[in-house]
Parts: sequence; C-alpha cells; structure tokens
Amino acid sequence: MIKQYMTLPRPVLILCLGTFINRTGSMMVVFLTFYLKDELGLTVEFASLAPAAYGVGALVAAVLGGHLADLIGRRIVMLASMFGGGAILLVFGHLTSPVSIIVAAGLFAVVMESYRPAASAMIADLVEHDQRTRAFGLMYVSINLGAAIAPLLANFLIHTYSFLWLFRVDALTSIAYATLILVTIAETLPSRRAAPVDGQAPRQSNAGQKDDDRSDTSSISFVAAVVHILRDRAFLIFCLATLCLASAYSQAITTFPLYLSELGLKSKYAYIIAVNGIMIVCLQLPVTAVIMRHSRTNMMILGAVLTAAGFGLIGLAHSVGLLVLTVVIWTFGEMMFAPLVPAIVTDMAPVNMRARYMGALTVCFSLGMITVPIAGMVLQRLGGGWLWGGTLAVGILAACLYGSIRPHIDRIAQDQS
Repeated sequence: MIKQYMTLPRPVLILCLGTFINRTGSMMVVFLTFYLKDELGLTVEFASLAPAAYGVGALVAAVLGGHLADLIGRRIVMLASMFGGGAILLVFGHLTSPVSIIVAAGLFAVVMESYRPAASAMIADLVEHDQRTRAFGLMYVSINLGAAIAPLLANFLIHTYSFLWLFRVDALTSIAYATLILVTIAETLPSRRAAPVDGQAPRQSNAGQKDDDRSDTSSISFVAAVVHILRDRAFLIFCLATLCLASAYSQAITTFPLYLSELGLKSKYAYIIAVNGIMIVCLQLPVTAVIMRHSRTNMMILGAVLTAAGFGLIGLAHSVGLLVLTVVIWTFGEMMFAPLVPAIVTDMAPVNMRARYMGALTVCFSLGMITVPIAGMVLQRLGGGWLWGGTLAVGILAACLYGSIRPHIDRIAQDQS
C-alpha cells in the first residue's frame, strides 16, 4: 500500500513533508481559546470571538489566495504565506490588548491561510484524476500526523516554559516549510494560452470533460471567475454541504475545549483531541483505499452522517472514555470525506480556475469558523445539549445536500475515468 503512495510525483511528497513539519508546530489556533481565557483572563465570549476573527481572515485568504495562485502562481503565494505568517506569529505572542489580538488573529489568517488553495491546486496540477484521492489522502495523513504531535508538544511547552513558546515554535515551522518550498519545488501553474475573445470564464459544466479536454489555461478576470462559480449550481450545493460539515468540525478546536472546561476535564483536552490525529495517521491510508472502491457520493454521505453522530453524542458524554468514543466516531467520518472533497472539487473545476475553486472550498471552512461565536453563546447560555444537538442537525443536513447532487458527482467521476 505504501509503495502506491511513493509513486506519486516528488513535489507532492515534498509538500506532504513540509505540511507535516508545519502542522507539528501549528499550536496557536488550537490553543487560542485556552490562551485568551486562562492566560490573559478574558471572557468565554471573547475567547470564541478571536477564532471568529481568524475565520473572517481565512475567508478573505481563501478568495485572495485562490485568485493569486491562478494569476501569478502557486509557489509564490505559498512562499509569501509561510514567511509572512511566521513573522506575524513572532509578534502575536507579545500582544495583550483585546483589540490588537482580534486584529492580529484576522491578519494572521489572511496571510497564513492563503497557501491552502495554492497547495491544493498544485497537487491537482501534478496528479492525474485516478490518483487525486490518494494524493489528497496522503496530504491529510501529513496534516494529522503533525496535528497529533502538536497538542502534546504544546502541552509540554506551556507547562515547561510558557504560552509564548507556542508562538515561537509555530513561527519556526512555518519558516521551515517556506524554505523547503523555496529550495525544492518549482512552479506548476499550467501554461497560459491565448485568452478567449470575450475574456470570460467558461460557462459550461465540466461533466464529460477530461483534464486534457479542459486545457484552456488562459487567465480570466476576478469578476468573470465569480460569475462562473455562481452559475455552477452543483458546485454551490457541494459548497453549502461542506460548509455544514465545516461548522460542525470547527467545534473540535473551539467550543469543545470550553465544554471540557465546564465538565472539569480541561487538562484532558490535549489527550482527547490527539486521538483524532493518531487515528488518521494510522488508518487514513487504508480507509482511503476502501473509499476509492466505492461511489464517491455514498462515501461523502456516510462520512457526513458519522461526523454528525460523533459530535451530536458529545452532549451525552461526561467521562473521558465516552468523550474519546465520540472523537473516534466523528474521526471515521472525517477520514471518509477529507480526501474526497478536494478531489471532487478538482474534477468540477476548469483548469484555469482550479485554485479559485479550491479557494471557494476553503471559504466554506472559513465560514465554519465564523459561526463559532454563535456556538459559544449557545454553550454559555443554553448549555451543551443544545450546542451538540444543533451540530447533529447541521451534519445530517450536509448528508442530504450531498445526496441531492449524487448524479452530477458520479457522472463527472465516470467521465474523468
């Protein structure tokens, strides 16, 4: 099984390595609510407001990063993102004013999150249709191998040194990733051809078109790209479903630790959430091999249902063992949909809008973070039962939306094969 992954293009393997390095140090966002509440003594509502500012910044980054990656190149966007994000982190840990923290969280997200659509588009540029789920699966393993280590490393740094070291180590790993890209990876932006006479984006559906049939890579305007995306009904439904899942999943690093604090289990958060990363590291590759043998839409629906069930059951779990069980359930859901989402979006996108489609996908995850203040208020004023019950409903809605575009997704997959 591992041998199949090692046959992926070398730049893809390097991106996975760099992502692992970066994710190992990505501790600031995960521990931001704890930092603001416990270290700086701010309120629960403010502690959930800062991640929302990060979500707003990430929303801007998704649009900006996707547009720039299609316009000037994937590599330069990734380099600017990683070097710039590292610089901001070195300053962030010294901020104490609530206003400056909100501004810094948003600015950091704008810079740092710009690399996501560029990196996804670079993988799509390098890998053929039938290998994309595998490539994105390997990338997800890299992300979560780092994510499994990060909470444990953060716990060590906080108790041995101070919260400030979270920001320093996070910055160091970002700069290390940027250096790796600078030294080893070339630009993959498809060569541009003559622009269409009207300068507009293609408006046809991508169903029935293989990559080599959609090889017009001429640059198009931002407005034309937005118009094209807004006319792609199936893609918009797919994005709405993914937004629902993102809203549920964002609770894992925002309201979930706050909920554990209410249960008196704050010190167990790092160990409970590490189960998620460990499972993905150990099981993502075999799970990816299984889902590649079945209908993409069926796997997306099942993944959404498991995610909804896992988060919904948190409201009934009041012990470490039961809480770990809920993480196991929603992690299986995550492992099913995580490699499929970018692979499906790649197939939906015209070649010259690949990064912008990835940017639109990233917008969904950013909007999921923006819902955190609402979730925080529900937790504080109504309790965990309402929060986790609502999360269950949102996840089921995602499954229904994926099901509604099943014929379109399956047709694209068949035509691309």
